[in-house]
Amino acid sequence: MQKLLKNLDALLITNQTNVRYLTGFVGMAENEREAYCLVTASGIYLITSPLYAEYAKNLVLHTKRGSNYPIIQLSNKPINKTLTKLIASNSVKKLGFEENNLIVAEYGKLTKELPGITLVPTQNKVEDLRIIKQDNEIDNIRQAAKLTDECFDFILEKLKTCLPAGRQGVTEQEIAWEIESFIRKNGAQLAFSPIVAFGENTSQPHYNPNFTRPRLEIEAPQGEALKDQDIILLDFGSRVNGYCSDMTRVVFIGQPKDEWRRAFQTVLAAQQTALNRLSHMAYEKNPDGARGLALDRMARGKIEQAGFPDYPHSLGHGVGLDIHEAPRLTMKKDVQLKPGMVVTIEPGVYIEGQYGVRLEDLVLLKEDCVEVLSRSTKDVVIL
Repeated sequence: MQKLLKNLDALLITNQTNVRYLTGFVGMAENEREAYCLVTASGIYLITSPLYAEYAKNLVLHTKRGSNYPIIQLSNKPINKTLTKLIASNSVKKLGFEENNLIVAEYGKLTKELPGITLVPTQNKVEDLRIIKQDNEIDNIRQAAKLTDECFDFILEKLKTCLPAGRQGVTEQEIAWEIESFIRKNGAQLAFSPIVAFGENTSQPHYNPNFTRPRLEIEAPQGEALKDQDIILLDFGSRVNGYCSDMTRVVFIGQPKDEWRRAFQTVLAAQQTALNRLSHMAYEKNPDGARGLALDRMARGKIEQAGFPDYPHSLGHGVGLDIHEAPRLTMKKDVQLKPGMVVTIEPGVYIEGQYGVRLEDLVLLKEDCVEVLSRSTKDVVIL
């Protein structure tokens, strides 16, 4: 934990994902503060409510980061009261905090109730540790990717049963529900709300059926219904033991339009170019490693050469406990890619109001190669 405490006496962790990474603690509501960590030279204090007493104590038996076990501190008092005692007992003078997570009101309380303590803003101290995945983390991500592949096969079969001639097609919301149901029935959770887009809705990279038109609050959004000749974009992932997967595929209903097919082949070529270069850099054991900026530029170049517009997002992102985490593969800020990272490669073509195509794979970087964790076919699928 010395890296976390550089130039600090202690570090206060409020980001719930970082709390989980350091201690294994998972609360009931991931968007609420149900636990905190105080990292000190003597160990990691996990501060939580007596509601979690039995669960939290069991974590000590199973969790170890470096040489520091978490120490459970149960409290019915406000966090600042508990912190005051811990800070005094650990002779803390400089206390780091996560400036991207701590809200202004919380900071105000800390400054008021911790007089004489220097509060030091920090960025990405735990997130930087999370970038390189450990073996157990990779195992969980690999399981999540496998379940996502199985779900894709299931959805293809489900779509086939929803296409009898002369009948209204299935809706986006119904397919999204089938994805969620399959993942949950197989003992996992959703990594994020599935993106299921039909037809012209595929032109929106992060499509949401609730945003398509004004509606009365009492209406239940159904999304677009499938047509005889259509294009479907499916972007979804599962979460196994907290770790996520992420994959996007495109499926055609009936013979695809020539432009759809050309866009699909262009995106596939752009993605394969980036994957080939990434693999080549790994095999070369380039001392500088693969660079995110170079990969993004190569993929965009392929799409531009084919006459399609630039995609409005990065080429990829890290995946782990969060569905979007470091590193980012983008031309805006370069990053060196290293073994142990898990990233997506997901170029796309989007023609506003008409259609969109995106292919996304999850990739593990190794010492001498890359492993594509997403195994679902990238052939042209026509139903």
